[in-house]
Amino acid sequence: MPVIIFVSKVDFWLALLLWGLSLFTVSAPLWQWQRDAHKSLIQTILTTVILIPFAALMLIPFFGTEYTLTNDQLQVDSGFSVQKIELTDITYIMPTQSMSSAPALSLDRIKILYKDKEILISPKDKPRFYREIQARNPRIVIDTAGK
Repeated sequence: MPVIIFVSKVDFWLALLLWGLSLFTVSAPLWQWQRDAHKSLIQTILTTVILIPFAALMLIPFFGTEYTLTNDQLQVDSGFSVQKIELTDITYIMPTQSMSSAPALSLDRIKILYKDKEILISPKDKPRFYREIQARNPRIVIDTAGK
């Protein structure tokens, strides 16, 4: 079977929140400098440059959260983090709306149980994800109702 890459579903409110916070982080020193004329422009620029990496860290998930399904593994890429899960280790998959921290950009998530661990992901095309992962390992129990 071919390797399939599933992109993460993105909730509008989450994208708005993270992009807004990033923009605010970078623009706040400039706005403060404009309001306070006796503050040094050099200091303001330096503060802005120092804050840019923090703003970029908030945006990294938008440029690399994906789930790669091979014949024997599920690879979860999110920013600087890569997790490889053997399909034979996966026992149960169910939908969830957990707000736990996860490599997912939406609350419309899937909980994957494997080796006494769990991971939450949010593939944009969940029905296809279910079909493809079950075709590779028919022993995986998929509970689409989430019960």
